[in-house]
Amino acid sequence: MAAVLATTGLLLGAYLELPRERGASAELAVPDRPAERPAEPPMSSYTTRFAPGEPRVRNIELAARILDGHVVAPGTTFSFNDVVGPRTRSRGYVPAPAIMGERLVKDVGGGICQVSTTLFNAVFRAGLDIRRSRAHTMWMPEYPEGREAAVSYPKLDFTWRNDTDRPVRVQVVHTGSSLTVNLWGERKYEVRSLASGRYAFEPYGTGVGHGRRCVPTVGREGFEIDVWRTLYAAGREVRREKFHTEYSPQPKVECL
Repeated sequence: MAAVLATTGLLLGAYLELPRERGASAELAVPDRPAERPAEPPMSSYTTRFAPGEPRVRNIELAARILDGHVVAPGTTFSFNDVVGPRTRSRGYVPAPAIMGERLVKDVGGGICQVSTTLFNAVFRAGLDIRRSRAHTMWMPEYPEGREAAVSYPKLDFTWRNDTDRPVRVQVVHTGSSLTVNLWGERKYEVRSLASGRYAFEPYGTGVGHGRRCVPTVGREGFEIDVWRTLYAAGREVRREKFHTEYSPQPKVECL
């Protein structure tokens, strides 16, 4: 899922007043007004949603503001960790639920993966070259199955390359309950995708947690899923990619 920057504006017709003779009525000549061109759509767009008011909303907003407006030059590789940087208290990030292994715990910067995953899906739809990505160990309902990118500074990163001939600009729009990533550029490929159903289910267990970092969870089955992305140019298949994901069960946890 390449680079024309869409602009919108009002084209105002100019009025030309002809010289006025004494005693004669004034006549105005109005030149032809060019038709307004509709705003061109982005090369791709993707939206995810979340519950408003949660602590992680703060982290999502911080990362979204940093990412918004970033431009990826042709032939260069984008690194989420390099652009967004470390997620620390000194930079304004707060503790929020994050996946650690096979459990959710409160960690500074938790929830920021909503930003990387929304970006991943915009990149996926744009047909851009996904270089490095890894799904979470457990599936969360905010994310599409098998199409996500977990990040953790500094080692676990999401990277993609602008393999088009034009710059790609990242636009991030957030509300109190949604996050949208638009990519503006010049598309190189048509994208078609297909997903398998869930398979290889694993039952979940139960557990008990202690301390302020504990996050209660309802429990979810583990499963596997496959996603394919096929790229086309001029109607001909160029490349077919498979994304295989294995999700571990999410235990039912009670915090004491």
